[in-house]
Amino acid sequence: MVVRIFASPTDYTLDASRFSKDDVLIGVDYGAYYALKSGIDLDLVLGDFDSTSSEETTFVKAHARVIKNFSTEKDSTDSALAVKEALRYDADEIIIYGGIGNRFDHSFANMMLLKLGPITCVTDSAEMFMLDPGIYDLHNDFPYISFFAIEPVKRLSLRGFKFDLEAYDLDVDDPLCISNQGAGRVQFDRGLLLVIKSQD
Repeated sequence: MVVRIFASPTDYTLDASRFSKDDVLIGVDYGAYYALKSGIDLDLVLGDFDSTSSEETTFVKAHARVIKNFSTEKDSTDSALAVKEALRYDADEIIIYGGIGNRFDHSFANMMLLKLGPITCVTDSAEMFMLDPGIYDLHNDFPYISFFAIEPVKRLSLRGFKFDLEAYDLDVDDPLCISNQGAGRVQFDRGLLLVIKSQD
């Protein structure tokens, strides 16, 4: 089962034909409005609605099945609250649409949410997720793919990409694996690896 979270900024194209009837659909603030206006029925809407106009908020409340309102003064972001809800489902995958934008602080906060489970942030121009130690065959439709150590990564191998690497220890302050290209196999023994696919 997949939990799909529709967040801001809405720099993504929605294709409901790719969704399964078993998916859980969660809208966050303006992302909820965007999804509902796109004809997507949401199972849950949450947020403080500080990014929607009064007309947009009225529309959301008229079309949402379940709404959880939060104060603007709280100890968590709306996206973090949505991920907390998503994790209750023990999903195979959690996809956050949006979450990467001009507000670097929010983008960074959303990036750190990826540590909590099988979570991917998706926009039309980027995709990011984290990998635990293991072996992965990565597909890539973007021009660039970069790898960063969130925790020190031991014996990182990249095979099949434009720039291959063999059993390299990648530290958290090492930018060696930025701006690679293509697709291929990723393997490492220890640490936490951030993968960012990007358009430019």
